[in-house]
Amino acid sequence: LLVEYSMLVGSSETVRMFSTIMTSHEKSDLKIRQWIAGIIDGDGSFSISKLGYVSLEVVIELRDEACLYKLKHRYGGSVKATSHAKALRFRLHHKTGIQAVINDLNGLLYNPVRIQQFQKYISAYMSGLFDSDGSINLNITSQQVFITITQKSPELLYIIASVYGGKVYSCNTTYKWTVSRKSEVLSLINDYFHWNGCVSAKNKRFGIVKEFYRLSSEGATKATIDSPS
Repeated sequence: LLVEYSMLVGSSETVRMFSTIMTSHEKSDLKIRQWIAGIIDGDGSFSISKLGYVSLEVVIELRDEACLYKLKHRYGGSVKATSHAKALRFRLHHKTGIQAVINDLNGLLYNPVRIQQFQKYISAYMSGLFDSDGSINLNITSQQVFITITQKSPELLYIIASVYGGKVYSCNTTYKWTVSRKSEVLSLINDYFHWNGCVSAKNKRFGIVKEFYRLSSEGATKATIDSPS
């Protein structure tokens, strides 16, 4: 006991030993997360229901069921045979599990399609950018809603447009990314901001967009609402 105690007190070698253990654990977890990213890149997909719930599905051959049970062990979810019973499907849709997947996969996906799905439904980056540099304008004349982000340079806006749709315009000394098509506006609200809500007062304006569209279709709007927020 005395020998063991002396080995644990004041020893730089001991500090390095525990540092190595922690590093090994982190490396092991990274390898697991990289493996999961590879599985999802290859056979997985993110989707969102009509009610706005994000889900992850991975479908593989029956003989590789161990892969799906490894996912189930880490995140929860379910593993069931597909309708034709020649493959197995892992499905995850509860919030805690999805959040764990988000944390694990951040920066590890390489498949462009999967990256786009991941960014479109999950990344909260744009909601923060929108809080600082965005606006929602509603106009009765055109019966359109304009969701806009303004930047001094266009590079970031082109990336946003490639993921979320919309167009990038030059406006005097700034650039604007704008979504105005009704289908794109509703998709952005339902599929993105529903999951990545803004913290600023702008969040309240999303709530009146659908009502604005309804009133516009009925010819019930009386005035232009175009003040930025």
